[in-house]
Order: sequence, then structure tokens, then C-alpha cells
Amino acid sequence: MKSVWTKVGAVALAGIVVANAFIPYAFATDVAPSETSETTTVAETEDYFSVESNILDFGRITELGRSYTKAISLKNNTANDVIIDASSSIYGEVAAENQKLAEWVAFVGGVTHFNVAAGASRDVSVRVLVPTDATAGTQYANIELVDANSHKETVLVKIDIAGDNLKYGSEVVDANIDPIRLDDNLAGRVTVKNTGTAGFTSTYQIRVKNIFGGMDWEVKKQTEEEVFPGKQVEFTANEQLGFGVYSVEQRVTFANAEGRMVESLLSRTVVNLPWWSLAIAGGVIVLIILIVVVSKRRKHSKKNDAKLRRAEKKMRKAEIERVEHAEEKAIAREEADVNSEEMGEDDEIDAVEAFSEDNDEIDNIAKKLSTDDDEQSEDDDTEYDGEEAVPIKVNIKKSSKK
Repeated sequence: MKSVWTKVGAVALAGIVVANAFIPYAFATDVAPSETSETTTVAETEDYFSVESNILDFGRITELGRSYTKAISLKNNTANDVIIDASSSIYGEVAAENQKLAEWVAFVGGVTHFNVAAGASRDVSVRVLVPTDATAGTQYANIELVDANSHKETVLVKIDIAGDNLKYGSEVVDANIDPIRLDDNLAGRVTVKNTGTAGFTSTYQIRVKNIFGGMDWEVKKQTEEEVFPGKQVEFTANEQLGFGVYSVEQRVTFANAEGRMVESLLSRTVVNLPWWSLAIAGGVIVLIILIVVVSKRRKHSKKNDAKLRRAEKKMRKAEIERVEHAEEKAIAREEADVNSEEMGEDDEIDAVEAFSEDNDEIDNIAKKLSTDDDEQSEDDDTEYDGEEAVPIKVNIKKSSKK
């Protein structure tokens, strides 16, 4: 019985693996990065403009009293020209000592209105003039871009001023990917903690690949966040995945003590079993069990039928042998009776012959005795003493032949 259930389990597992290999094609809801995914992104924002990145990082500078320039890339995703207004403001999520950048930011040429043609892209140049008395540390500011339809994009501007007080350091904590999911989602999370006085931009990415070839590597989520001095940022992913077994990679960048960005990678195999896949797998297992049970019953029934036929055949053979043996015994008894009758007649004849022979011998003995008496009487001339003759008794045995 144990071997039967082992076979059932093996077949069921094979069925689940085969289902995993083919179901992703039938129920696929995601596509690999391609024109289709890009088109989908555009369709979601077709009424607005967008920015390439929400963070404008000037990096670390060592020279004070000079200006530095970088550009913000805009894209008009609509079918009409868009007028965009730009302005700068204080970033209030950090300490006051890190909010001075708003005073140093300006737009090249003093232009704050930008016309972006339909479907076109444009760069907005931003200049930062660092004063000679700027203290070491990371400074932040906001740049707000607003169109006529009140759609707004906010870009965080940052610059690191070198000095003794500018210290980098961070660590990755609480990195995890759920290895088993009972729904259609992929869950990942990681927390990056800033242990220094300098801020840095951390990039988070999670991508998946179906182990059985349902899809190649696909980025499910990618985002970037500024990790402020003394703060921490938690990145999470809760993306639709679908039934299957996947290889998942979760990547996050953070600053080391030298200020260089390094990457932490967490790789894990994820089994995603939504309720409908469990129902299918359960149905497959039940079907396999039923097939095995029916097959075993049929096999057992055939085996019993074969045993019954062999038993009946053996019984018939035994009955035939019994009857034949009885017939042989009957024939033997008949032959024995016939032989007995023949043997009786032969014994009587032998007895008569033996009796005749014995009488002849008796006569001969009598004659001899008589002759001897006569001779004795004549020769010895003696008288008979008067004693009577003793009769001779002869027993005749009936011989039997066996």
C-alpha cells in the first residue's frame, strides 16, 4: 500500500510540475519588457507630462563659491503642446540645517516657463551656486513642475558639500521575499538605514523569472528613494505574479563608508500557489487517486477471478481423480471376486486329488503292514498277542492360493 501512495504522490507531483510549465502561458497576465509594456505605461499617462527621474543629484562637490549645472528631462505624453511652470521650494522633511539648497537653486537663463511640443521631450537646466561659507553636509530642495491642467511633478534636488562633517554609512536590514504565496502576488521588502550624516539615493529593483520557461527575466518593480541622514527607507513590492515556480532577485543599492554606492542582492525561489491552482492540483490528485483505486480494484478482481478459476479447475480435477480412483477400486474388487471364485474351484480339485493320493498311500502302507505280519508269522511262528491295530488319522488341509 505504501508503494501505491508513493506512486500516487510522484504522479501528482509530476502533474503539478507539468501544470506549472503550461499554465503560465494560458493565464499569463504579465509580459516581459517590450514595446507592449512601454505602450501600457504611456497609455496610463497619456494626458500628462512626465519626468525621467524624481531625483536630481549634483553629487559631492569640493569647491565652494562656484556654480554647478544639471538638467531635468521632461516628456510630453499628450497629443497637444504643454506649457510647464517651474519653481523651487524648501524641502521640509529634513532638518533646517539641510534645507539651505532652496536659496542656491536657479534656472538657467531665468526661464521658468517651458513649452514642450506634443510627444516631444525637453531638458530644464537647473543651476546651483554654492556660497563660499557653505558648511559640510547634504543640502536638499524641491523643484515643482506644473502644467495648465494642474498636473504636478516634484523633483528632489540634492548636493553634498565635502568636509569633516560629511560622513557616509548605511546598512541593509529586514530584507525578505515571501517564498510561498497562496495568491497571485509577489511580496518583497527591504529596509535601508542611513547611519551617516550624508544622504544618498537608494535604488530598489525586484525581478522574476519562471523556472520552467513561462517567462524570461522581468522587472516587476523599480524605484528610487532618498535615504536622509539618520533616517531609513522601507522598500516594498506587492506585484501580481500568477501561478508558478519562480526565481526572484531583489536588489537594493546603498552607500558605503567611502561614499560609493554598492548593491545588496537577495535571490530566492518563490512558489506561488493561488487558490485556483490548488483547486486544480487537488482535482488532479483526486483524479489520480480514483484512477489508481479503480485500477487496483480491477486488478484485484481479475486476480480473484483467476484464483477462482484455478480453484474450480483444481476441484474438477480432484473430482475426476476421485471418480477414476473409485472406478479402479470397483474394477479391482470385481477382479478380486472373480479370482476368488476361480481359486475356490482349484482348491477343491486339489483337495480331491490330494485325498486320492493319500488313500493310495494308506493302502500301500496297509498292504505292506499286512505283508510284514504274514512274513513274521511264518518266519517266527509267533502268535498274535491280541492287540488291536491302531488306526492312522490323516488330516487333509485345504490349500488356498492368494
